[in-house]
Amino acid sequence: MASAPSLTASGSAERHADAPAPRSAVAATLRRERLERMFQAHHQLIWRTLRRLGLAPDAATDTTQQVFLIAVERLADIRPESERAFLFGTALRLARSWRRKQARVQLDERMDQRPAPQNPEDQAVARHRAMQLMDHILAHLDADLVAVFVLFELEGMSTPEIADLTGVPLGTAASRLRRARAAFREAAARLEQTTRSRTP
Repeated sequence: MASAPSLTASGSAERHADAPAPRSAVAATLRRERLERMFQAHHQLIWRTLRRLGLAPDAATDTTQQVFLIAVERLADIRPESERAFLFGTALRLARSWRRKQARVQLDERMDQRPAPQNPEDQAVARHRAMQLMDHILAHLDADLVAVFVLFELEGMSTPEIADLTGVPLGTAASRLRRARAAFREAAARLEQTTRSRTP
């Protein structure tokens, strides 16, 4: 007759089956801590960059979340010290896709025809309109040029840092920055000329 299973043996086996292996627990903790560091260090940069690439605030928030979800899935493939480059590259690819699918942002064509502000409240409104105008211009430029322009002019990064972050040679980063500046000045001049021609 077969003997009844031992409660001690069975209980022990169940406990061992349910309990995570020490190495797995350590690996999971390290993974979670790495993701938290990535989020804390780069979340704002990714969101700001997506905004400058033409995404509306809500779309930028959703896409930022998507960037980090992709990072979760690909974490084992991301080399240490390359987290920012991975996140930025992912954000740039998603922004390109978003820009292809969305209509261009239409701004108030008369927003620049109002008199210069005199009080702090009007100045705050003017700053907001200036940011809208910049977003409008950047939204119509090539995404690669915008990325370099934003990182240099708005994030204060050096050309070598930008080259490393975007994964392009230093000369390419410098060339894109020159082209981005020229395109931005040209677009701003066109917009100013159009505004003046419509001013009574």
